[in-house]
Amino acid sequence: MGWRIIHITNVDQLSLQLDNLKVRKSDDELKIPLQDIFAIVIEDLTCKLTSRLMIELSKHNILVLLCNQQYLPECVIQPVTGHALQYRQMVKQLNWSEEDKHTLWQHIIKEKVKNQAEVMHRNHVEKHRVNKLLELAGRVEQSDKSNIEGQAARIYFNSFFDENYSRSNQNYIENAALNYGYAIAHSAIARTIVAKGLISGLGINHKGERNPHNLASDIIEPFRQIIDYFVIKHPPEGYLTKNYRIQLINLLHAKILINGKMQTFIRAIEITIDSFLEFFETGKPEKIKLPTLEKIALYEQS
Repeated sequence: MGWRIIHITNVDQLSLQLDNLKVRKSDDELKIPLQDIFAIVIEDLTCKLTSRLMIELSKHNILVLLCNQQYLPECVIQPVTGHALQYRQMVKQLNWSEEDKHTLWQHIIKEKVKNQAEVMHRNHVEKHRVNKLLELAGRVEQSDKSNIEGQAARIYFNSFFDENYSRSNQNYIENAALNYGYAIAHSAIARTIVAKGLISGLGINHKGERNPHNLASDIIEPFRQIIDYFVIKHPPEGYLTKNYRIQLINLLHAKILINGKMQTFIRAIEITIDSFLEFFETGKPEKIKLPTLEKIALYEQS
């Protein structure tokens, strides 16, 4: 699996040369092996892409994100098929039991709330607030019937922002940063879901009729706090600068603890999805592996 994330801005053309991505700007050219690439984020609205390149990017399961004028991902290009045994995987997914889905969602929300408590702890929020979230995490039921997720979210975001804050309020520049980071992570998860031969639109808990990636919307929940941690620790100054956007993209290289080992965000996505498949195969909750922020190392660009 590739690991490099290519950020494209002020570039004339992207094309294919042998098994390399060729990036051209004026008389300068840069070649990057396709096998090294995990994702390409294209922010240049005038950049030309050849059809031949797009086909090869699809064959290599490389995620391609096209951004709009506000630099937010607007279009995701993914392969139609991504797994040698795709039909078999899809049939299994269609047969996942509702009870197992409820159990998995319980584990996802429990870990999400625990990660939120860890973000609060790392940012020196009052101990009683942190303890309240840990208490809520311990009360998550199957399918989160009591909406612990919503109760925790109110305490969590109010610990960092004023009482008028809401995630939909675009007057808070932090929301633009969170939205950008979430969109990158969500797309990376959706890409891995397709690579595993699963139906991305068929979620565990999310059932949005217009959401083509409900499953990614489920899986992202305990990963969101990695973006939260960065944005709270390094709040943006003014609208998102190019350097800040690159730092958000590079969170995919951040290392977090999962299954007792430090892994990159990209690798943790794959471990999480593989563990879900094992859980649905065996019915054993101990197979579920989710990221924890007990340890985190942000990517430092050299």
